[in-house]
Amino acid sequence: MTGHAVVGRLAPTPSGHLHLGNVLAFGAAWLSVRQAGGRLLLRVEDVDIQRASREIEDGQKRDLEWLGITWDREVRRQSERDYTPTLHALHEHTYRCVCTRRQIREAGGIYPGTCRDVGHARGSTRFRLPKGAITFEDRRLGPRRVPLMSLGDPVLRRRDGVFAYPLAVVADDLADGVTEVVRGADLVDVTAAQLAIWRALGARPPSYLHSPLVLGPDGKKLSKSHGSAHVGHWRSRGAEPEQVWRTVLPWLGLPHDHLDQAIRDFDPTAGPLGPIIAETDGSL
Repeated sequence: MTGHAVVGRLAPTPSGHLHLGNVLAFGAAWLSVRQAGGRLLLRVEDVDIQRASREIEDGQKRDLEWLGITWDREVRRQSERDYTPTLHALHEHTYRCVCTRRQIREAGGIYPGTCRDVGHARGSTRFRLPKGAITFEDRRLGPRRVPLMSLGDPVLRRRDGVFAYPLAVVADDLADGVTEVVRGADLVDVTAAQLAIWRALGARPPSYLHSPLVLGPDGKKLSKSHGSAHVGHWRSRGAEPEQVWRTVLPWLGLPHDHLDQAIRDFDPTAGPLGPIIAETDGSL
């Protein structure tokens, strides 16, 4: 594709520092859009406003700029959007649920559809997933088939009235004209639920590319619990962006230490499928 036919997005959640898994996913998103000559949007995903921090958000933006991950336009943040029209458009596919998290845990951890046919007038609003499975083509992982019963009906609006991520992310990508989504492989299965929502809206979904999952030495997904293994730490200690890219780009099959040098050689199918084990002692 050429021109602005391709629209991608960076969608950081301002609740934690950027770690190597974030860098990998955002770097892949940047390379994919730049190679296609498209536009890259920045959208702050702060739909859960209680967990969001403006201080963390500012640090994330500084980290992205330091890494050379630039964007063409910043669009409205989630906390400034109204998802009520999208929820209304999905009315025939939703129902109210009064189940607690504890009840769902006791049922095995995946929501079993307890309230589907009860007709509650209160509670959270869930999307009724269709029967069967959804198949889609991941640009990195190839054909995927996800049985929807393995996911459980997703919450679109919590019982406290706060809109939930499964609704917000689809509504945002639709409103922003996003044509490709690049993100971490931990979200590959929930893509099926999101595609079901896209279909219920009668809209054309974006393409999907899921970058390798990056884990700490303990085998867990990188997070705040892994201490100083984040971009802000390295930047404050005088590291150079090339040191980060020298670690991350080979995970995309790219033997480079400068992001812009890797545009021409970017191949979404190259590199290890993952998961990748990263050091978390703060070194590069």
